Amino acid sequence: MISEKIADLRRQAGWSQEELAERLDVSRQSVSKWESGASLPEVDKIVAMSRLFGVSTDFLLKEEAGPETAEIEAVEPEPEVDEHGLQILGAADVNRYLENRRQCAPQMAFATALCVACAAPLVALQGFTGTLFGLVSENLVNALGVTLLLVMVAAAVGIYISTGMRMGKYDYVDKIDFALSAATRQAIQEQKRDFTPEYKQSIVHGVMLCVLSVVPVTATGILGSERMVVVGAGALLVIVAAGVFLFVRDGMIMGSFDHILKRADHCLRRALRKGK
Repeated sequence: MISEKIADLRRQAGWSQEELAERLDVSRQSVSKWESGASLPEVDKIVAMSRLFGVSTDFLLKEEAGPETAEIEAVEPEPEVDEHGLQILGAADVNRYLENRRQCAPQMAFATALCVACAAPLVALQGFTGTLFGLVSENLVNALGVTLLLVMVAAAVGIYISTGMRMGKYDYVDKIDFALSAATRQAIQEQKRDFTPEYKQSIVHGVMLCVLSVVPVTATGILGSERMVVVGAGALLVIVAAGVFLFVRDGMIMGSFDHILKRADHCLRRALRKGK
């Protein structure tokens, strides 16, 4: 049955249901239903799985084929190459790479913002020392500030590592020499063009936040309260962190378009040099 074949092929590939679902752009529940026989995959997903596992659609659909046949038929299909001998990176691979970067960009941006703002609690708490010391000791206030700083840094590092691992599954763009078909290149350029207004808007807002970040310090300084100036400095870090979030998030997304296009051009130039 097709349900058993999908499960067998997935296990042979060493993938979890979540990983297969991600490659097929479906939910894990859909894969689970396919493997349990509760539902059948749509035709386009059957075609996608045949390419992904390197088997024929007939193998997936024919009832008489046993699981052992998968080991015979599950061979890597010959990649399509252009006139320079470069492997043509398919539109599905390109879309998976771009979508992965789009999903990971906010997390990487948030981790960076945490690093920028990590000192804000420690700095801001210094502004309350005069009022808090009647209730708690100065050492306890400092310990709280340092603890919050370390928690924020640890969270940022954890996000960097986990998100980096997710991104690593799609870094084939940097591991192989490839070419892009004219249609795929045009699709990337169109996506880049559609995203450009949003990117420019984020840059404008990020710059505005960085400029306005000095307002809390300036305002508290005018009020003449040294204690509140320290609190304003903490607010400055938080506002700058918000601006950095916008820079990193949309910068990563825009950079993914540029990177895949420049990498294809680099591979072409190298292939032409080798051909001389």
